[in-house]
Amino acid sequence: MKETTARHDVLLNTYQRWLSDLTSIAIKNGMCHPNVQSSHGLTLSALYFPGVGTVTAVVPQSLYRMIYGKTRPDPLSIQRDFLISLDINTELLFTHAGLEGVLLSECVRLKQNHLASKLRHLLTRVRSRELRQKLIWLCWYDLMMGTPADDWRDILALADDEQITTWLMHRQEENTVLTDLMDEYVVFMHY
Repeated sequence: MKETTARHDVLLNTYQRWLSDLTSIAIKNGMCHPNVQSSHGLTLSALYFPGVGTVTAVVPQSLYRMIYGKTRPDPLSIQRDFLISLDINTELLFTHAGLEGVLLSECVRLKQNHLASKLRHLLTRVRSRELRQKLIWLCWYDLMMGTPADDWRDILALADDEQITTWLMHRQEENTVLTDLMDEYVVFMHY
C-alpha cells in the first residue's frame, strides 16, 4: 500500500526545493557565501493573525530554533494538516528572490493580501539590500511572535528610508540574538 504524503510536507518541500535550487545557483555564480545555506532551511511554525487566529506557515528554521529552542515543531494533527492550503504564489517566488519571495508567498497563501501588498511596496522602495534582508527577518519574527502587523501595514508603508532605518535600529536594540542572526545572514548574502 502506498503511503500518503502530508499536505504540510508537500508545501514545505516545494518551498525548500525552490529556495535550495535558487541558493545553489547563487553560490555557484559567486553571488553569496556557501554558509548562507544554513539560513535557508525552512520549517513549519504557527503564526497568529488577529481576526483569523493561529495558522500554520513556512518559516526560516534558524529563526524557529532561536525563538523556540528546538529545530522541529511538534507534528501536526491530521485535521490541522487537512486545513493547510497548498496555493503557493509562484509569481511572487519568481519576482522576489529567496526568503523575500517565500515570505510574500506565505502572506498571500494565508489570505493576508493587504499585508503582502504593503510589504511588496515597502521592499520595492528600500534600495539597501542589507536593510531589505533585515526587514524580511524582522517581519517573520514579528509574525511568529504574534505581534500585531500594524507597523508593517501602516507605519512602514508611509515611512521614508531614514525613518525605516531609525525604526530598524531601535528594533535591533530590543533583541541582540535576532540582530546577530540577521547580521550573519546579511554577511553571507553579500559575500
